[in-house]
Amino acid sequence: MNVHRLAISCAAVALLATPVLAQDAMKPAAPLQSYQFSAENGSGETGTVSLAPAGKGSTTVTIAMTGAPAGAQPAHIHTGTCAKLGSVAYPLTNVVDGKSTSTVKASLADLTAGNYAVNVHKSLSDLETYVACANLAKPVTPASSPVPK
Repeated sequence: MNVHRLAISCAAVALLATPVLAQDAMKPAAPLQSYQFSAENGSGETGTVSLAPAGKGSTTVTIAMTGAPAGAQPAHIHTGTCAKLGSVAYPLTNVVDGKSTSTVKASLADLTAGNYAVNVHKSLSDLETYVACANLAKPVTPASSPVPK
């Protein structure tokens, strides 16, 4: 008898929770902005860098590149543009096998105001050679696009 009441109670709780779960599933996806990398120095490396709000004034930065080597490639968000890079503003997780995901302490609005660029270096031992760069000024995909995997 007690097992029967417990089963009915669990079912009631599950039914009450269903509308809340459905509401969460219907919320619009967080705005996502993607930017195109341009190959530099004949690297042939291209791809995208995607930015999404991560809460509390932070942004998730996801890099997906093609033509990248298997080894680690340092990546950074610099002040300035690809044509005139300034200093490193935010270091990113190294790109490995063409992929990197980092969270930086900067809002999406600040990063996309046109004053930053993402730069990828050839390797840990060759930081002087840039292989790809993307200006964070004009997104190439709509804000509702999914993060590349």
